[in-house]
Amino acid sequence: MNVLARVSAVMTNAPIILNVDCDMFVNNPQVVLHAMCLLLGFDDETCSGFVQVPQRFYGKLKDDPFGNQMEVLREGGLAGLQGIFYLGTGCFHRRKIIYGVAPASFAAIKHEREGSLSYEDLLTKFGASMELVESSRNIYSVEIPPKPMIDITSRIQVAKQVSTCNYETGTHWGEEIGWSYGSMAEDILTGQRIHSAGWKTTLLDTNPPAFLGCAPTGGPASLTQYKRWATGVLEILLGQNNPIIATTFKRLQFRQCLAYLVLYIWSMRAPFELCYALLGPFCLFRNHSFLLKVNFCLTVHST
Repeated sequence: MNVLARVSAVMTNAPIILNVDCDMFVNNPQVVLHAMCLLLGFDDETCSGFVQVPQRFYGKLKDDPFGNQMEVLREGGLAGLQGIFYLGTGCFHRRKIIYGVAPASFAAIKHEREGSLSYEDLLTKFGASMELVESSRNIYSVEIPPKPMIDITSRIQVAKQVSTCNYETGTHWGEEIGWSYGSMAEDILTGQRIHSAGWKTTLLDTNPPAFLGCAPTGGPASLTQYKRWATGVLEILLGQNNPIIATTFKRLQFRQCLAYLVLYIWSMRAPFELCYALLGPFCLFRNHSFLLKVNFCLTVHST
């Protein structure tokens, strides 16, 4: 994703980025219009750092026996906090957020304290491509309007330069800018970094669904996906990107931190949930009850 972000920066430098998985397709032709209404419709852009569309799938099994539809994540409950998590697909991002720009109110305070970024600072952050640095200046600075690229074919060599394997060496890609490294669940980690900067996010749930994808239909494929997710969120919980640290030293709200913690301890709940699931069948076969027996005594007084 960071390679694609750099290539698009030197070619079009569009202020909005749509992130969709390769196995998903657009199902609602009005989704871009709806997303732009949410991104541009708030008086304070802090309220819509990115617009996330819930994941929905076609060809699903009846009753979803493997839980691939993730219905629980669509139940809501995050709108009153800093917003929905970044799910890795079906998301409209502001490019400046991917570049690590804080909301306007916080950015003004930081600007007063540190001053604007110099050309050397941008080189350190974004790498040695002058075209990429210039495009980032257009995103960082509100005084310099982005210049549309008339002929993108002239940037093919530049695009090849910023997409090489060793381009990120010595830069801030994957740390302060771009999609975050350090976890197999890089989408959740990137969303947490955005929330930690003070941004809020918005859910877009349309009818018909905006995007449709293909979910695993077999048990082994589902377990492989769950293993990846469980490993990724556990890496975040036990690493330096723990949301408690972000709440203490950054701008991640306390209740949003709790929401992330509920997600991150998902794999740690597995043994207890397995025992609870096996408790019913065990009692059935052993002819026991795990519920307390209560004796009721009814007394009738006659007058």
